[in-house]
Amino acid sequence: MKRIHNKEDIVQIGLDLVLSKGFNATGVETILKQANIPKGSFYNFFSSKEEFALAIIDRYVADRNELFFPIISDESVSPLERVKKSFEKLIAIFEDYDCSKGCLLGNLGLEMSDHSENVRQCLEQALEGWTTGLSGLLLQAQQEQAIPANLDVEMLAENLISSFQGALLRSKIKKSPEPLRNFIHFYFDIFLVGKEEQ
Repeated sequence: MKRIHNKEDIVQIGLDLVLSKGFNATGVETILKQANIPKGSFYNFFSSKEEFALAIIDRYVADRNELFFPIISDESVSPLERVKKSFEKLIAIFEDYDCSKGCLLGNLGLEMSDHSENVRQCLEQALEGWTTGLSGLLLQAQQEQAIPANLDVEMLAENLISSFQGALLRSKIKKSPEPLRNFIHFYFDIFLVGKEEQ
């Protein structure tokens, strides 16, 4: 196997390992072996494992932004439908991995928030960015009277993400996408219904 001496490649390999095994269960030795780089070379790229955690969060967020961009920027589709499609895209990825792995932000939030303030802050920034993106679309949906006018769109966006993370955890435990499908049904077929559809 060819040796990898590229930081970005190591971040991607590490991200895949952490999604599969968890952060604490993914040792530096495992990352080095998978990346086929010499023992000790990890610290040529990262000053600590915490710095590595911040790098994989950044990569994950960049990958998700790239994934979402075609969906959220498609003005031929209604804003509310774009919100729905963004979650459906994540669910499809989860199903592709047989209901394992989950969301790095949720996984690291559970595993690291009480142990690293830097990681916690990085996760919070990532989730705030996600909330901002969703709330912008929800505001458009509200202006089009597709959802009730009395909803606080920022609170709704945060609640959607929190509920999705909870459904994702339940799906991992159940080894079934059913809780995620129920999440879609509850929010987009029942709760988020405009006045004209009630």
